[in-house]
Amino acid sequence: MFKPGDKVVCINADFSMYPNIFDVFKQLPKRDEVYTVRQKQYIEGMGYRILLEEIHNPPVYIDMVKGMVEPAFTANRFALLTDPIAVKHEEAIEEEIFA
Repeated sequence: MFKPGDKVVCINADFSMYPNIFDVFKQLPKRDEVYTVRQKQYIEGMGYRILLEEIHNPPVYIDMVKGMVEPAFTANRFALLTDPIAVKHEEAIEEEIFA
């Protein structure tokens, strides 16, 4: 599981199944972008979620925690950057940029 300070790459930025996503999130991660884990949370019934250094969203009321919290992203939308598949993909992106 991720920990604060870990570099992660977004592997799933498809939020199309949530038509009202911008009612909760003002900023979303982008596929293949690298982010830094700011904090991880565990919410019963929802699993692990992470907050990112590069993305900040205003707090919203979350019924499961009965309070105002910054909405976090499901951890399975990300891969640890040291994952060989993620690193290989990131290197391919860098080659395209610098070619």
